[in-house]
Formats: sequence, structure tokens, C-alpha cells
Amino acid sequence: MKFILITAFLFSCLSLCAQDFQLLNGNILMAKNGKVVHRLSYGYADFPSRTPNNIETPYNLASISKTFTATAILQLMEKGKLKLDDPFQQYFPEFPFPDITIKHLLSHTSGLPDLELFEPLIRQYPDTIVSSHILIGQLIALHCIPAFKPGDEFRYCNNGFVLLSLLVEKISQQSFEEYLQDHIFRPAHMYASFLYDPTGNKFPAQVSKHVYESFAIDTLSRVRDLKRYRYTDYNNDAATGASNIITTVQDMLLFDKAFFGFKLLKPATVQLAITPVKLNNGTYHTEKVMDTMEGEGEGSYGLGWELFDQPAYGKGVGHGGFKFGLATFYYHNLDNNQTIIAFDNTAAPSFGAVVTNAQRIMNDQEPITRDYKKSLARIYVTTLIKEGTDAAATQLTLLQTDTAHYYLSEREMNKAGYEQLYDYYRIDAALEIFKLNCLLFPRSFNTYDSYGEALNKAGKKKEAIALYERSILINPGNEGGIKELSKIKSR
Repeated sequence: MKFILITAFLFSCLSLCAQDFQLLNGNILMAKNGKVVHRLSYGYADFPSRTPNNIETPYNLASISKTFTATAILQLMEKGKLKLDDPFQQYFPEFPFPDITIKHLLSHTSGLPDLELFEPLIRQYPDTIVSSHILIGQLIALHCIPAFKPGDEFRYCNNGFVLLSLLVEKISQQSFEEYLQDHIFRPAHMYASFLYDPTGNKFPAQVSKHVYESFAIDTLSRVRDLKRYRYTDYNNDAATGASNIITTVQDMLLFDKAFFGFKLLKPATVQLAITPVKLNNGTYHTEKVMDTMEGEGEGSYGLGWELFDQPAYGKGVGHGGFKFGLATFYYHNLDNNQTIIAFDNTAAPSFGAVVTNAQRIMNDQEPITRDYKKSLARIYVTTLIKEGTDAAATQLTLLQTDTAHYYLSEREMNKAGYEQLYDYYRIDAALEIFKLNCLLFPRSFNTYDSYGEALNKAGKKKEAIALYERSILINPGNEGGIKELSKIKSR
């Protein structure tokens, strides 16, 4: 009976095919005691070519890859090759921070900078592809200083796990890919899993990541085809350790079974990995908002694992992943031995609701139903570009009161204005969007700030000054606005 309910729920949800309402474009697998309860594939692996998804379609795990990197480090610990409290500098003498330990890197408590580290390099050399092996050199070249004393705070840092992949290579004398294959993938029988490295010779098949190119376009595009995502999808798409393991939902279940069946690590080490890490002051980092999973509960972090404590379901562990145009989630309930694995290559806003409802149904609860509203910002801007100001205003006027089916976001309108201003150089369209945003949200300092920026770019100095002054009047702490206003007045 439960199988029938799950199937009915998933198909009823996923039958909402309008792009704004599509709940999942990807794959989902649900298991109990390691056995599949249900699996479903939906939508397209690649939208432009209309290549369908199937249950064997490989996905980039994004940050779920961190659990594999952590597993590799803990395997080396079990073999006596390292200790978690060892300074990373012990293995890489050129690493400039003697107080940062392996454990700090595993628990995101190092204070190291994240992807912003490479901005100066890529500005100077736009075709740079950042590989794992240039990371330490960049930390040295830029004279980086950790944001806090290691262990004092939690701050998510992809670069920490890139460093850990280098450590695996140095200690094992294997490439990171070879280590994963020999010590994790093959022991777990994950024969459809690979490490993606665009700087090498292997390019394992994987889905395309998709986004809407702008608020004026209502069809999905490949992320790799859009210039605005070049920094993350080209320049920063090669480093390993933090991301770039390619696998399927079925292989991911095999990892789950091997990990919690103690085939990869000893029981005590598994427990260590999924225990919250204490900060220097003896407290734990906790968050009221959990990764992907909706509802009441609290999140914390172990060693490469996100930890979930939910009153309705007990304790669980796993990890979420995100890239532009891609969302992934892996969850293992420790109390009920339930597993949920979900991938979506459009990063749909409803992704969390799909995962949450899968959990609810597996625990004999009614799914949460809701109407997914359409974005008025997208409708307005699309109409503005295609049909003009009057048609766009008419659409907005007619639909704005239908709050059951449409929503209007100041942030989306602002983003749409900047898209038109800087990405498409349609300054008249940008001015219309920013002007409307001021009228719709007159108490927001940011709407006036943005409108002032566009007016200044259009050469309307007097009007720009007036808008910046209004923005600062609403928010005297608007330092960026104060600086821009001073620049305009001095010209």
C-alpha cells in the first residue's frame, strides 16, 4: 500500500509540467534498510537536445562529494597514515598556516577563503582553469590571512576539501581519482562512478546543468553556454575534493550501504564522522535552517557530513550539493535506516519540497501540498522586452491581485533590472524595471539605490543624485550608496 501511495504522490507532483510549476527535473531514489522502495526519473538530461533523463543518468554530486573526500581521509587515519590533529603544514611545508589542522579542513573551521580567492588571478588571466594543485600557491601569492582563529567558527569552505584531496594524493601516492576507484568505488561496487576533471583526459558523461538565461527568457539554457556563469562553470570547475564526483542515484545507494554497513570504515570511525565537531569555546555550530530538508529541526556539521536533528524523524546525516543549474541531496536517517537520494539539473525551487515529501511519505505522513506560484517579475520583464511598456504594465495590473497564483519579488525585479542594464545593455528597459520597483516597494532603500545607478549610467545626474539621497535617507548605513553619491557630486 505504501508503495502505491508513494508512486501516486510522485507522479501526481511531477505531472505539473509547466516550467514554472515543474517540481523535479531529475532522479529520486528512496530506500528502507538498503532496499529500494521507489525510484523515479523525470524530465530532461539536456533541454536543448530534448535528451531524456533515465534512472542511470549520471549527475555531478557537487558538494555531496565532500563525504567521499572525508571517507578517504578517515581511511588513511585508520591505517595510521595521519592524525586529524596534525597540522596540514606537516605534509605540505609550503602551506602558510601552521595552526590549521586536518580536522579544521574537514569541519569547515579553518577560516580559509573560498572561491573568491581566485578572482584576481582570473581577472588577469580570464582563460585560467583552476586546478587543485595551484591552491596553495595562490594562498601564498595573495598573502591570505584566515578570517578567524582556526576552530573558533564554522564557515563553509570548498577550498578546505580541495586541500584534503591533495593530502590523499600525497599520502597514498595515487591520483585522487585512482584512490577513489581503488578504496571507495570498487569496494562499494559503484561501477558507474567517476571523478570529473576537465584538465585531464577523462570526460565522464553527465547531465547538463540548466538555468533561465534571464528574467526576459522563459526557456531553460545550458549553464555552460552562458557567459555569466563562466567563473564557476569554467574557471572554477576543475578542482577536486569539494565537488566533481559523477554518479547515479543507484550507485549513491551502494555508497550508503557500504558506508553504514562498515565496509569502508570501522564503526567507531563512522561514528566519529557523524558526530558534531566542537568549536574552540566548547560549543557546537548549529543552524535552525537545515540544508534542503524543510520543517522543524536543527542542522550541524561533523567531518564532511551534515547532521540533521528533526523532532518528527530523529537523527539523520547526509549532504546537499549545489551548482548553478544543479541541486543534489543525500540523506540517511539513522533511527529508521531510510535513505533518500535526489538530483535535479535545473535546481528547481521546489526541490526541497520534493525531498521533504518523500521523507513524510516514508514515515506514513500525508505529503504537504502547495500551489507553486509564478513569478510576476519574469512575466513582466518577458512582456516588456517582447511587447513593450504598456503591454507589460497591463499584465502586471491584471495579475498582481491574484496572489494565489502569482508572487512579486523586489529582489527578482532588482536582479532583472541589472540583467537588462549590464548583460543586455537595454538601458531603457532597465530604467523601466527599476522605476516600477521603486513604486512597488517605496520603503526599500535598495530600490532607490539601484534606480539611481541606472539613471547615472543614462547620464541623468540630477535624477540619480535625488534617488541616491532618498536611498540614504531611508538607510543612513548605506555605505555603498554614500560612496556613489559622493562620486557623482564630485564630477
